[in-house]
Amino acid sequence: MPDPALSRPNDELQRLAALHALHLLDTGSSEDLDNITRLCHSLFGVNGAYVSLIDADRQWVKSQSGPDMCAPSRELSFCDHTVSQRALMVVEDATLDARFANNPLVSGPPHIRFYVGAPLLTPEGHAIGALCITDTVPRTFDAAQRKQLQQLAALAMSQMLLRRAIGRVDPLTAMPNKYQLREDLASLVPADSALQEAEPGTRALAYIDMPDAHTSFEIGSVLGSRIHDELIRNVGARLQTLVQGQADVYHISDGRFALLSHAGKAEQLAGHLRGMTAALEQPVDSMAVPMNLPSYGGIVSVVQTREQLRDAPRKAVAALHEALARRQRWADYDADADVMHQRRFRLLNDIPDALLPERQQGGGLALVYQPKLDLRSNRYHGGEALLRWQHHELGPISPAEFIPLVERTALIRPVSEWVIQAALQQMATWKNEGMPVKLAINLAAPNFEESDLIGRLERGCRDSGIDPAMVEIECTEGVWMHSPAVLKLLHEIRALGMGLALDDFGTGYSNFAYLQQVPASVVKIDQSLIRHLDSSARDRRIVQSLIALAKELDYHIVAEGVETAQTLELLRAWGVDEAQGYYMARPLTPEAFSAHVRAAA
Repeated sequence: MPDPALSRPNDELQRLAALHALHLLDTGSSEDLDNITRLCHSLFGVNGAYVSLIDADRQWVKSQSGPDMCAPSRELSFCDHTVSQRALMVVEDATLDARFANNPLVSGPPHIRFYVGAPLLTPEGHAIGALCITDTVPRTFDAAQRKQLQQLAALAMSQMLLRRAIGRVDPLTAMPNKYQLREDLASLVPADSALQEAEPGTRALAYIDMPDAHTSFEIGSVLGSRIHDELIRNVGARLQTLVQGQADVYHISDGRFALLSHAGKAEQLAGHLRGMTAALEQPVDSMAVPMNLPSYGGIVSVVQTREQLRDAPRKAVAALHEALARRQRWADYDADADVMHQRRFRLLNDIPDALLPERQQGGGLALVYQPKLDLRSNRYHGGEALLRWQHHELGPISPAEFIPLVERTALIRPVSEWVIQAALQQMATWKNEGMPVKLAINLAAPNFEESDLIGRLERGCRDSGIDPAMVEIECTEGVWMHSPAVLKLLHEIRALGMGLALDDFGTGYSNFAYLQQVPASVVKIDQSLIRHLDSSARDRRIVQSLIALAKELDYHIVAEGVETAQTLELLRAWGVDEAQGYYMARPLTPEAFSAHVRAAA
C-alpha cells in the first residue's frame, strides 16, 4: 500500500495549525455535527456517516451515525487521502482500488467496500478533515449526490467555524475565551452510556495571572493601552509555546489565562508548570520594551465527571487566590481552604439580607451591650454596643469572623450605618424609660473616609433626640489616622460634642507617637494586657506605665477584658476610670442590660 505521507501537501504545518486553532480535537461530539451525519446516513442510505479530523498522526472522529468504521491511525485512514487531495474522493469498490485493497479495514472487519469523502476546507483552503460516508457493499455515486455531500461538508465546516467565532474567541488575543473553556470542559463528559461506565480520565486545569491585576493596571496607566495589549498578546503566545502538546490555552480576562491539559497529560502538565519558573521569569517584550512580569497560578486536577468538570474553573480560581495570598508561583487546590473561601463568600453575600428589618427577629444582625462600671461610684453609667449575627441557616457567626470580612468591602458603610441607627434608637428607648446611658459605638477605619459621616452622625442624634455628648465613637489606632482628611474628620467628631476612644490601646501601630495629633478623649487598654494582670508581673508593669502616661495626657481610661475581682481592684487602685469585662457582665440583650444597670443603681 502506498505511503500516504508521500502525497501529503507541502503546507502540512499550516494545515495542522489551522486544525488546532479550532480547538476541536479531544472534545466531545457536537449536536450540530451529529445532525449533519444523521442526515447523510439517511439521505444516501449508507451504512455509516462520519465527520473526521486528521491530526499529525491520528484520525479524530467528531461525529458519527452508524457503526464504527473509521481507522484508529492516520496511515490507515481513507479520509487522509481526501485531505491530501483537497477534493471529493469516491471509492466505489475498495477491493478494486490499489490504494485500499490491502487496508485491514477492507480485508478485515469492518470490511469497507464503499467510501466517499468531501474535504472540510477552512476559508484559507486548508483541508482539516472530511465528511465521509461508508458501506460494506460496492455502490455508485452520481453527480447530484456528490454535490449534495460537498454542500453538507461546507455546512459542517461552517458549524465548526461558527462554534469557534461566536462569543468564544477573545478579540484581543484571538485565543479561545472562558465560554469556549466552559464548552470544552462540558464536552469531556462521554455522551455514550457505555463509555460512562468505564473509568473516567483526569484533567488538570490551571489558571495563571501574568501579570497580576495590580501590575496590569500599572502598565496600562503608565505605558498606555497599546503596550499593555501587545504585552498580553505576547504573554498568551509564550504560554502556548510553553505548554504546546500538553495543554490548550484560553484567555480568560485581561492578564488571566487558563491551561487545560490534553488527555492523559494531567499529571505531566502539573509537573511541567512547576518547572516553568525560569521561562516565566524571562522578560516579555511589548513594542521593544522588555518587562519582568510577576505571575501566580493555581492548579486543580479533576476526574472527568459532569460535576467535577463544571466546578473545575471555580476550584482553579480558588487555588490561584491562594497563590496570590501567599505570594508564591503556584498553589494546588486545597479543599479545606476552598470550603473556608466559600463560607466567607456566602457570609458576605448574605450580609445585605441580614440588614433587612424583617430579618431582625431571626437571621439578622443585632446589637448587644456590655456595661461599663464606673470605678469611683461603682455604678454603671454607660456601655459599649457590640454587633452580633445569628445567621438564619449557619447559626451564630462570630464577630471575629464576619466583621474583618465586611471591613474589606463596600458593605462596611451600610453595616456601620445600621449599627449607628440601631444604637441611637436603643439609647432613645432607654432615655424614654428614665435610664439615660452613654454608649460607645464602634466604627471601622474605612468609615472615617466617608465624607458624609459627620452629617449622618449629627442627623442620627437629632432624629433620635440623643445629645451627641452621650455618644462615644470607638476606633482602633493605626497608621490610617495620619491622613489629613481623617484627622480633620476626627476633630469634627469632637466638635459635635461626641467622645472619641482609641480601642485596643497599647498594642497597635505606634501607641503614643500620634496622640498629640488625634483628638481622642478616651483610651481603652487592650484586653490582652488586662487578662493576665493577676499572674504576670510584666503585664502589670506595662499597664501601670500606660495608665500613668494616659493620666498625664488627661485621658479618660477604660480597661476591657476584666475577668476577676483581683484584676478589678488593681485597676481601681491604679486610677482607671471605667472597666468592662466578663467579671461584671457579658454582652447583654437590651432588656438584660437595662436590668443589670438598674440593679446596680
